[in-house]
Amino acid sequence: MNNQDVEIKGLIRDYPEFSYTTKELIDSLGNKLSEEVKENIFQLGVENRHFIRPFEQFLSNSSEKIHSLGDDEPISELCANIGKKCLTNLGLSPTDITCLVTGFEDNDFLSPGLSSIVLTKMGLSKFLPHFSIQGMACSTLPKLLELGKNLIHNENDKVLFIISGCNSGWYLPHLKNDMTVKNPKEIGKDQYDRNQQISKWVSTMFSFLFGDGVAAFVMSKPNSDSNNIVIKKITHGVNFNDFDYRKACVRLVGNASTHMYEHELTAGSDILKRSLDYSKKVLSKSLTNDSNNFDENLINDYIGNQQKIMMHTGSLKILDGFKHLYNLRDNQMQESYDTLKQYGNLTGVSIPTVLEKAISENNLPIGNSLLVGITMGFGLDVVEIEKR
Repeated sequence: MNNQDVEIKGLIRDYPEFSYTTKELIDSLGNKLSEEVKENIFQLGVENRHFIRPFEQFLSNSSEKIHSLGDDEPISELCANIGKKCLTNLGLSPTDITCLVTGFEDNDFLSPGLSSIVLTKMGLSKFLPHFSIQGMACSTLPKLLELGKNLIHNENDKVLFIISGCNSGWYLPHLKNDMTVKNPKEIGKDQYDRNQQISKWVSTMFSFLFGDGVAAFVMSKPNSDSNNIVIKKITHGVNFNDFDYRKACVRLVGNASTHMYEHELTAGSDILKRSLDYSKKVLSKSLTNDSNNFDENLINDYIGNQQKIMMHTGSLKILDGFKHLYNLRDNQMQESYDTLKQYGNLTGVSIPTVLEKAISENNLPIGNSLLVGITMGFGLDVVEIEKR
């Protein structure tokens, strides 16, 4: 065994109580959606998703500020609860943990970060080292695994990682007004508000594609007697074109008339092609150390020998695109398809859900598998894992 190897154990996941089918959301929006948009929604491949707050709360015409209600802190509460459950399942006490790391996008507060709040709610030591990692989106798990490899030095190190994928507060508020949602093809090129209407379509797609969830696990040095998941080689690439990060991003924009801010969502029309191109470069870098040397036979042999290809659930088109490009078998990808259907795109919690499903529901075979993260940034990560 390599001295650099680390393992993850106790991986669990959970979701908010507010669950909605695609039909329920469409019915709630009434006549706002064109038939073309409804077809776009069904093509996403999502049948159900969970939200951290009730969907109806975002459709209200009230001017009340959702994040300023002051009566709850649902994201940190859910994260603290799953962190406690993770430790209990492993038979660990708070004093066994040597570091806490949280990965998230949205939070109950812009500041402080999620780690200091969760640390307090879990009853961990006030002096425990803790870190908040924000902005890694759908590649949060690969990035945290890479960080864990650098944090764990001996058998006493036990790092608790908690990931929040509860980001519905970014896009559900966009559904609030009575504006009709149209597919970009239905919007005239000379339409005076074309950009606004396209933005509305993008945010609506986000609302139907994404769902909320959390995950937790502990990383430590491998135990020769354990049957946990050993993290092997990690390869990643980001922004092969310098401005690729603008192709899929979220940023705050201000309204001069109301002095309010909202999240502006961007998703380029070529995300699938970009993702596939990135995968070729990252896999080539991993196998040949030359990102421009795409050896199709070498890579197909490598992919074919993996028991599972556990991909981020970007959308049905993305999963299908990877499956066809690399001739993936149904049983290699099944957990990714199931996760997308049942929970949607969970950003940082997508891969943890796929991985935990493979372990607990489908008995991940002994051997080697891959985790594949595709993220805003723009980037792609490949993580080699082994479950002995």
